[in-house]
Amino acid sequence: MHRQWSVFTIGFLVVGLWTASSARAGDGATLQDEVSRLKEQVAALSAQQSTLLEQEVVQYLDRSQTWRGAEGATKTAWDMITLNFNFTSVVQASAGLDPADRTAVSGDVDLNFWFTITDNLDGFLSLTANSGGDFEGLFGSTGSFPSIGGMTASGLTDGIGVNGAAPTDPGAITVYEAGIVHRWMIGETWLNWSIFVGDPRTRFSQNAFADDENTQFLNNLFDDSAAVPWMTDSSGRGVFGIHMWVDLGADKNWRVSWAWFNAPGQFFNNGQFFIQLAWKGEVNGRAMNLRIFGFIDSFFEKAATGDDAAGGGVSWDWMVSDKIGIFVRINANGSDANPVELDASVGAVFNNVIGSRPDDQIGVAVGFISLQDTSASFNGVGPFVFLEDTEVTIEVYYKAVFEGGKLNVTGGFQVITDPGGGFGWADDTLFLIHVRIFVPF
Repeated sequence: MHRQWSVFTIGFLVVGLWTASSARAGDGATLQDEVSRLKEQVAALSAQQSTLLEQEVVQYLDRSQTWRGAEGATKTAWDMITLNFNFTSVVQASAGLDPADRTAVSGDVDLNFWFTITDNLDGFLSLTANSGGDFEGLFGSTGSFPSIGGMTASGLTDGIGVNGAAPTDPGAITVYEAGIVHRWMIGETWLNWSIFVGDPRTRFSQNAFADDENTQFLNNLFDDSAAVPWMTDSSGRGVFGIHMWVDLGADKNWRVSWAWFNAPGQFFNNGQFFIQLAWKGEVNGRAMNLRIFGFIDSFFEKAATGDDAAGGGVSWDWMVSDKIGIFVRINANGSDANPVELDASVGAVFNNVIGSRPDDQIGVAVGFISLQDTSASFNGVGPFVFLEDTEVTIEVYYKAVFEGGKLNVTGGFQVITDPGGGFGWADDTLFLIHVRIFVPF
């Protein structure tokens, strides 16, 4: 390395200046002043020498490929992985059916990983461990307890009804979703695509206020439509999917998405095709979302009737004010096998109702399910003959937020009239209360 000053140069300079000054000094005081001045010069030169050395070391490391490579490897190891953890527990009980009342306790833990592989390629893995214990499974006779009834209409097709937090695949530790997401530029538009094993219901008919069973409405009617024949159900089957989407418009507020789902194996025969058009924007300065989707089902319908069935729906939500959000969702199908012809729901959420608790929330929703008079067997269950052609669900909840949002405790109740269309039910009203604990990290 090049240095403007060396230790020996500084030493000789000090000695020379000190000798010269000694010859000229007339008394001790003048000599002492001269020595002090020389010491200050030496200190300044030494500081300059140290600064120049540090600058050369930094410049050398910046030029070194080995140094930059080691620094990048450290970032890749830790900074390219996102991890989050969720814990959910639900206690749910019926009331007014003595001696047939039931109480169910269930819970699950989710561990989600997101891997940033390159700027345009990501990977994801979601693991879940759960206890099972869905309340729907307790409606029938259990030991010495008399029967309550059959399934509710919201749980007829997938086994997940009054407790939307119940797992589609009960078990110790299972893979809920896993796959990759990639994007490439076509002209001025990014085309996104994903190949995965996972859940179709997380990708279509989403809603801002009725789409999360962990923090919002618990009844699955308000979370996942019963009129849509979701392949993820209580059978626990694996579902393989190819999902693609593009964002359009000057502000990229339009999204067109489409997907193909099937069980692993003969993938391109007798599966399900989904397509959705989504818009997000603001009306009167408040966030609004609109999603319109359709589907063609060959997986369930061909097994039951030998034909295909089509259907679709609309999901809309709007934050009316700082405190109030509203939603509407309607879905229908033309199936001869699915016992649910149509479902619709409407509701609202109220934030910051209590001034001292700005993060708490109240939710109120009403759902309607229209049932066929008769249907073929669906997913190996049935055929169904219903005494009533409708089921109506009312749900109200209060969510209390603690620990800066890291602990949510929700209390609520559901009132269900003509549950299951009267199929296997003696009572025409079901009343349920619940407490849910949710911890995100």
